[in-house]
Amino acid sequence: MSMPHVIIVDDAIDNRLVLSTLLEADYQTSEAESGDQCLELLQTDQPDLILLDISMPGISGYDTCVAIRKNPATSGIPVIFVSAKDSPEERLEGFEAGADDFLTKPIDGTVLQEKVKFHIQRSIDKKEALKQSREAMNVAMEAMTSSSELGQLIQLLRAVHQIEQQQPLADTIRNSIGSFNLSCCVMIRAGGDIYSGCERGSLEASLMEKFHASGQRMTHLGNRTLIDSASVVTLIKNMPVDEETRYGRFKDLLVMITDVASDRAVAIEAGHTLEMKQQRIVMLKKIISLAEDCVTRSGRDIDEFSSSLMNAIRDMINAQDDLLHKLGLDDDQEDKLRRLANITTDRIEQASGRSEELGASLQHLVDVLKELLKRQ
Repeated sequence: MSMPHVIIVDDAIDNRLVLSTLLEADYQTSEAESGDQCLELLQTDQPDLILLDISMPGISGYDTCVAIRKNPATSGIPVIFVSAKDSPEERLEGFEAGADDFLTKPIDGTVLQEKVKFHIQRSIDKKEALKQSREAMNVAMEAMTSSSELGQLIQLLRAVHQIEQQQPLADTIRNSIGSFNLSCCVMIRAGGDIYSGCERGSLEASLMEKFHASGQRMTHLGNRTLIDSASVVTLIKNMPVDEETRYGRFKDLLVMITDVASDRAVAIEAGHTLEMKQQRIVMLKKIISLAEDCVTRSGRDIDEFSSSLMNAIRDMINAQDDLLHKLGLDDDQEDKLRRLANITTDRIEQASGRSEELGASLQHLVDVLKELLKRQ
């Protein structure tokens, strides 16, 4: 492990020699004879501590310290003023300039060692605390980000279960994934292929179709990820492969979104099938009702017609017998006329029988429709 580095700034070479001699066993030292030379060294070097004289030609130690504190690259370096004066006013001015401590000339070697060691260790502790604070902040930000993503997933779940058509479902899934700054395409395979984010026959659509046919669950092609969940395939075109934490989190999240979409696509398709079945049942019931009305009316009309026809036949036969006696026909003529009347009567009765058969056929139609309704 390399030794801590201390820059000694003093215009007097003897003072610099004393300080470097006292520190050389435990520290690497560099020297500057002015404030300007110190600031120049700091452009290329980052020491662990600076020992800074106050009274020097050119810019004073106070002004040098102010410049060190104003520069973000050097503002955290501990600065200890070394001065022959130790008045409260001088100390106050030093602290106002940004000093961390004071050493009074002539230098006590033990005090020098204690103060240098203390301030270097305190600087290390501050850097470690800052690092831990940043790590804690990153963890907190990750937690908040995950919480936000979970919230978006819950919102998606609520929205998805209100959707009744496949195309709006595909669009909603694509927009939801897009809210994570991910570019994607969605394909739904339930009751026909539906696409969002690409056109049928496009390269993306062909890639999703081929992946679906392969039977795989998930695959990665560079920064592209394909996920299949029975009825839905998602293609993510810009996965953050260089950000391991986000990448892993997004994979889990996208699988859940795809599964949710697939379940809803299946439910929508099942709902449409049920709806069509219910529509067929309603239609069959209407047809049966109309057929039953027709059978009832036809049966009534046939009964009335048959009754009226048979009455007319009987009246005709009776009138025929009375008329034959009055016509004075011989026996052959009467027989011929009766045979003709009987033939006509037979034909009328046959027609009446066919009307009854028609009624029976209509009733059979109703029975067939009812049986079809039971099978729905």
